[in-house]
Amino acid sequence: MTTIQKRLTNAYATLVMGKRIATAEVPATEWNLIDGTTTTLRIEVEMEVAMREIAILG
Repeated sequence: MTTIQKRLTNAYATLVMGKRIATAEVPATEWNLIDGTTTTLRIEVEMEVAMREIAILG
């Protein structure tokens, strides 16, 4: 993931966790990762939110 993609993911994750937007409102833009796999912005945001929630609970 590029630096810009990581920042965008963090920004959307913050908005989702702050309940400013719903996960469904995050664009489903497709990205190619460095290892050649394809993912979407929405999936990356969902994973970032989950990782943050686990860190808070742990």
